[in-house]
Formats: sequence, C-alpha cells, structure tokens
Amino acid sequence: MGTTQHDHHNHGHNHHGDRALGVKQLKRVLFLTLGFMFIEAAGGYYTNSLALFSDAIHMLTDTGAIALSLFAFFMSSRPATDNRTFGYYRLEILSAFINGIFLVGISILIIWGAWVRFHNPSEIKAIEMFGIASLGLLFNLFGAYLLLKSNHENLNIRGALFHILGDALGSVGAMTAGLLVYFFHWTQADPIVSVVIALLIIISSFRLILDTAHMILEGAPHHLDTDEIRKAIAGITLVKEVHDLHVWSITSGMVSLSVHVVAEEGSRHELLCVIRDLLKDNFNIEHVTIQIEDESLRLHEPMI
Repeated sequence: MGTTQHDHHNHGHNHHGDRALGVKQLKRVLFLTLGFMFIEAAGGYYTNSLALFSDAIHMLTDTGAIALSLFAFFMSSRPATDNRTFGYYRLEILSAFINGIFLVGISILIIWGAWVRFHNPSEIKAIEMFGIASLGLLFNLFGAYLLLKSNHENLNIRGALFHILGDALGSVGAMTAGLLVYFFHWTQADPIVSVVIALLIIISSFRLILDTAHMILEGAPHHLDTDEIRKAIAGITLVKEVHDLHVWSITSGMVSLSVHVVAEEGSRHELLCVIRDLLKDNFNIEHVTIQIEDESLRLHEPMI
C-alpha cells in the first residue's frame, strides 16, 4: 500500500504578512494615481499635449488595474471550499494577466493617437507641459517607492509597479518632448516620444503576461529545477525511484509539489519527514503531497 502525507503548514504567516502590506501600499498608490490622473488629463487638454493626455489615459488604466488587483487580493483571502479546494488564490494570477493585457492595449491606443498627431501637428504649450510632467514624475516615483517597500515579487504588485514605472517613463518622455518643443519648435517630438514610451511599456508588460500564462498553465516555477529536485529526493536513503513529480505555483510565492516515491522496506513516517524537510530546507517548498509506494504498487500504477 502507498502512504501519503499532505503537508500544508502555516508558512502562510509571512505570505499573509506580505499580502497585508501589499494591500496597504496598493491602496495608497490607487488614491495617488487617481488623484493625479485628473490633473494630468486637464493638463493634457490645456497644453494640447498628446504625451500628457496619453499618460493620463494610462493612469486611468492603472487605476482600474490596481483596483482589480485589490479585488483579487480580497477574493484570494477567502477560505477554501469543497468546490474550490485551493480557495481563490488564482484570482491574483488572472488579475495580473489582465493587467498585462491592459498595458499592451493602452500602448497600442497611444501609438495610434501618435500616428494621427504626427500627421496633424498642432501648437503645444511647452512650458506648462514640462511643469505638469515633472510633477507627474515625482508622483510616480513616490508610488513606485511605496510598492518596492512591499513584496514586489507578488505578480499583482509587479503588475502595479510596471504600471507606475510606465507612467514615470511617460512623464520623462513628456518632459523631454516639452523641452524639444520649447527650444526647437519641433511639435512632432510629442507623438514620437509617445510611441517610444508605448513600446517600452509593451516590452515590460510582455514579460508579465508570459509569467502569468506560465502559472495559469501550471508550469514549474522558473527559480526551481525539477530535475534537481528529483535527484535530491532520489539521493535519500531507502528511496529507489522517484516518479510523477509535479511542481507548480498556486499563486505568486506559494509553490506546491506532489511526488510518488518508490522505497525499500523501512520506516515510512521517518522517510516522509526526511523528504519533507529536504524540500523545505533546500527548495523552500512547504505545501507538499508525498506518496510512498513499494515496488508491487509501482508496477501496477500508470505513469503521468
């Protein structure tokens, strides 16, 4: 017969502490972003700057994305049920995935607007544009500082951070365009800078989309080598074979593992404890399901 141990410790203390800090910082950044969004939108309209107005639209998307992240944090904190045995943790991943798509979508809209403006240039109030963009840069850098103080390895925090850094780039671009317009009367600088910023945002958000898609498909975490884990378990005394090893992330920072181990006769409980400690100490994996089998069970079990 096989012996199974499902080990789900309260390693969540640190995880939930990081989540609480993340929620607190996201709320601050949400109100910060929402407040300056109106200022930048009014500034874009007043100065006739596409770069400022595009960045205001981007900040509107940021506001919605951060609000979505907060909603995901709230939902994922709800307890597991019989129908949702892992709870709602995956909502964080879906939220981060949507954030990345939003970023790409808004960048495409900015590029389209820049194309129209490039072929139909208009007068821009460069000094006012530069001043508003400079203020926006300070707001964005402060928002990024708040997020970096929390657990920025969390995908939702990363998504919000990408949004804020994208806005910071937008502010720098608007400042640069304002200077070029003022000193060289080159009004096309405004749409050109907008396109450069949009492309940088697309590049940064593409990584976020790939990471979340990998987690949705239950791929092994990038920082873990499954072959190394398999060899480590196989090197334990009494272990004859390791098979059906699966490693995946329930959400960012929560890695799960299941494995079947064919073992020689001996203390099953002791072997379970050794494997569990190995996974915790060497790979920082605490949510594990281990099935120990003898050779006869292994011969009749289909491989996955």
